[in-house]
Amino acid sequence: MFSTNHFIWLGLCALFIGGLLYSSLRFKFSFKIATYIVSGICIASELCKIFTHIDEIYEGDTLSGGVLGAQYLPFHLCSILIFFILYLNVCKDVERLEKINSFIVPIALLGGIMALLIPTSGVNFLKPYAYQCFVYHAGIIWYGLYLICTKQVKLGLHSYTRNMLYLFGIMFIMLWVNSILQVYDTNFFYLVRPPMENLPILNLNNGWFVYFISLITVALILFSLLHLPFIILERKERKNYNEN
Repeated sequence: MFSTNHFIWLGLCALFIGGLLYSSLRFKFSFKIATYIVSGICIASELCKIFTHIDEIYEGDTLSGGVLGAQYLPFHLCSILIFFILYLNVCKDVERLEKINSFIVPIALLGGIMALLIPTSGVNFLKPYAYQCFVYHAGIIWYGLYLICTKQVKLGLHSYTRNMLYLFGIMFIMLWVNSILQVYDTNFFYLVRPPMENLPILNLNNGWFVYFISLITVALILFSLLHLPFIILERKERKNYNEN
């Protein structure tokens, strides 16, 4: 699973995330600037994905056009963040911004890290899609860390409950989307099958239903662990406030 190229990619992503995070904190990037940067990464990533996966359509021997394969639509867990991030640039409602960011952060951190560790796009330095995948996920990880470090996001108990409802709601919608697009072999949210073969826990060795339950369980555990420190901190602050 972990090849030499993969470790190199992980090292480069760590440098990218660390350098961008240091710069954003050192030079005190505003929320607007940070959002512009991550939006640019999103747009560049999606354009790269589109233009490297356009398939030409032929009618007999005659070229009749080109189309993007349905499996490359932005409906994976990390990919849907593109819509939320781009919306941040035009949203003026402070409360709505806070809710969106509280949903983006756990998806960006957990989904981004998992994507870097399980490179479904491959690790070939000669393939543009590898660059798109690693740079995009490194970019959203930076954005999630930036929001946490600058205290622009709340991940307390209320956010945890809301995020879980959003996540599992979208997940069940993707069950239908995968069913509708099954002829195109889509696997959004990896609900049809695991992202890679021979993964521990997340495999089809015991059937799809066991895999599905395992996928939900892993998501629940990871989300809970990420939110737990913030929930504890929130309770401590509330207790101190009540005592004073």
